Amino acid sequence: MGAKVVRGVSGCHKAEYGIADAASRLGRLVLFAALLSVVFAVAGCHRAKAAQGGKNFLVLQTNLQPPYQELVNGALTGSTIRLLDCAFRKIDVDYGITLAPRQRNRDMTRKGQADGFFLSRISSEMAIYAEPTSPLALEKWVWVSLHNVSDQQSRIPHPDQKVTLGVVLGSNEAEWIIDQGYQDVVHAPSLHSLVSLLQMGRVDFALIDQQAFARIRDDMKIAADQFTERFAHYMPLVMYFARDYTASHPDTVKKLNRALTECGPAAVRLDHHEQQRIIRDEVGRIRQLMRAPALISALHNLGHKADPSVGDAPDRETIARLDREWQEASANGTASRLAADILQNEVSTYLQRAYRNRDIKFAEAFIFNRDGLVVGMSSPTSNYDQSGESKFSIFKDPSPDAVQIADIYYDPSTSKFLSQITLPLTDPETGEVVAALTVGLDVTAALDAEDY
Repeated sequence: MGAKVVRGVSGCHKAEYGIADAASRLGRLVLFAALLSVVFAVAGCHRAKAAQGGKNFLVLQTNLQPPYQELVNGALTGSTIRLLDCAFRKIDVDYGITLAPRQRNRDMTRKGQADGFFLSRISSEMAIYAEPTSPLALEKWVWVSLHNVSDQQSRIPHPDQKVTLGVVLGSNEAEWIIDQGYQDVVHAPSLHSLVSLLQMGRVDFALIDQQAFARIRDDMKIAADQFTERFAHYMPLVMYFARDYTASHPDTVKKLNRALTECGPAAVRLDHHEQQRIIRDEVGRIRQLMRAPALISALHNLGHKADPSVGDAPDRETIARLDREWQEASANGTASRLAADILQNEVSTYLQRAYRNRDIKFAEAFIFNRDGLVVGMSSPTSNYDQSGESKFSIFKDPSPDAVQIADIYYDPSTSKFLSQITLPLTDPETGEVVAALTVGLDVTAALDAEDY
């Protein structure tokens, strides 16, 4: 039986396996190799210790998936592991992780032999027996082909095309590609094998996470210009908790989701091509939205301030108090008094109407004045004061055609992956920049592969 890996509270590991040095390096979490029978013995040790302290201990499953989960000098690390470590510390939950193939991880969660597993795409099949968290990672999947291929083969493959596709056996990509109806699919045992099949012409396209492909290509010392990459899909990857576990611990997923947001939400940088495509296809529509007479009139009627009760020039102490009340209400899924008032003003009404028309693929839109204070919004924002955000720097650019495009991030309030597009709002009579509009663009819809 192959070796497995566990991370968990150091006490049991130190006592049972004498790895105090590793414990001192890793603190709460310790990594070690063990047979599967030992894994469950250790998990039982942790459960017993946690029960004595009145604490919850999680038994989690995962598989190696660089750069998210990987072994470095015998230690399980990676961006997902660091994110989970931060989140579980915040909610004071101890946990252990064992390594196994993805299908076994799913089966163990379904059978109640594990409390959860990660990383997984969101699936209606798994929803029957498990509950997903907010995304731990956002993968950018690409279709990879050899650079020197025919025109027909260089296009994005469709299920009715006579092409051979390659994926890694048991991967999220493998599950997705079958769900989409592709027929001629080769399942390679590893990324290395998949890239080799592509080089030999055994497959026409490989569906791979862009980060993982860049990494394996470098490891294999293959020049990037040998391949062509085309965007396929943005895929959120989550942790699934067994429904038996969430039934007995109903608040865990909610608390963990909040902690994940605080520890650093999943994010992906837009490449130059994607930014140019957004500018070409979406920014023009956003400018039409912001130059509409109805919006300019609503801003004039409002007097560029959020609420009459705030005053024309609120001091920083008042702003801080209002922002704190706003954020506290938002964290509890409600709106502060000020946020509720803003949601009903003319500016917000206009943005809400624009959202319903769906002329632009946005999930949220809000306007903030030159003080950084929100004066209108299609739905409640997470905070009132935007002056500390990077988007506030839009006022430093004197050009009325300035545009700021932010990295993609997961927005739990809309359950979508967004890129915030910020543009200055100009008074058409004076040419003065009086406010800024931020649109949370739904990038999955805006960058759909069908339009490439």
